[in-house]
Amino acid sequence: MTYKYFLSGSPPFFDTVGDYFLNNFQENLDIQFSNAPDTYTIEEESPFASGSYVNTQVRINQAINTYTGLKLGDDFKNLLFKDLDHGSTIGSKFIFDNNTWLGINTETYKNFASGITIRRCNNNLRWIDVNGVTYIEPCIIDYNIALPRDEKTFSEIVTPKGIIVIYAQANGNTIKIKENQRFLFGPTDNRRAYRIFGDGIRNFLNIETSDDTSARLLRIEMGGNYINRDTDNLSLGIADYYNYTSASNVNNVVVDPDTFDILESASSIYNVRCYSGNTPISGSFVFTIYDDLVPTDHYAFSVIDANNFSIINNEIYLDNPLIILASNTSASRTININLRGAW
Repeated sequence: MTYKYFLSGSPPFFDTVGDYFLNNFQENLDIQFSNAPDTYTIEEESPFASGSYVNTQVRINQAINTYTGLKLGDDFKNLLFKDLDHGSTIGSKFIFDNNTWLGINTETYKNFASGITIRRCNNNLRWIDVNGVTYIEPCIIDYNIALPRDEKTFSEIVTPKGIIVIYAQANGNTIKIKENQRFLFGPTDNRRAYRIFGDGIRNFLNIETSDDTSARLLRIEMGGNYINRDTDNLSLGIADYYNYTSASNVNNVVVDPDTFDILESASSIYNVRCYSGNTPISGSFVFTIYDDLVPTDHYAFSVIDANNFSIINNEIYLDNPLIILASNTSASRTININLRGAW
């Protein structure tokens, strides 16, 4: 019968209908891709989380909200790749238009085209580890601040409450970020401090269900916190910077005592010295009130000599700390004094 000759044909002629159309689609895409008006060459991090970038050709389309069907703004884009097997995943980073962009959703599983939805990184996570190594990682801070208000505890201490959500690539550096870690955001002259909640890290959004190392996107929730001028480097925008920088630096400014809470009607004398390693070195300081955040009737400030000053807490004040600037020709430090209640 004639069908026997048909069955004995060469196997390559027996591709499935799906394979046939897929191959034709890829061939057509190869021919027409570069002619599209929305085709651009951008930079893509490759390999993933390597910090190295290569040029890649993409089509950049407007992103669509999958829930409402409405077009999203300029902070969201959809990338289409020429190669249907392109390996971009959630958490992939791209650079174009003077911004870093982060992959937040992909269209690859059982899909006819290869694409990824990206979102513009609008800030950076900046931190320092216990070895004094600093890190900077592009991140997305969500637009809304949840619960933007202050809360007063039973002890009458006012604490900020605003909650922000942050997304960043899950990589060898960010995966080490811990609960309660603090970060600074905003312009140099008006930094804002936030602290990660005790259960505020989502580092387990796996790409592959049973592979606990496959997470590519990190989600962090933080709550409002206070600037600490003793430990935060406001110039670099790194919280707790001075907790981890080497104490062996010449002109490291040390304050004694290192407790800065003064109870109502009590007083404290502070000694300020420059140190080289563990050795005090000569040096006098000028002590001044750094700002006017605390009403003057709540405290009494006196300069004793070139290395000592005193503070008397006349009346509790919890809205802001009293900030003293100690400075000389080679070093300076701000000292936050908290005017507490009677206990």
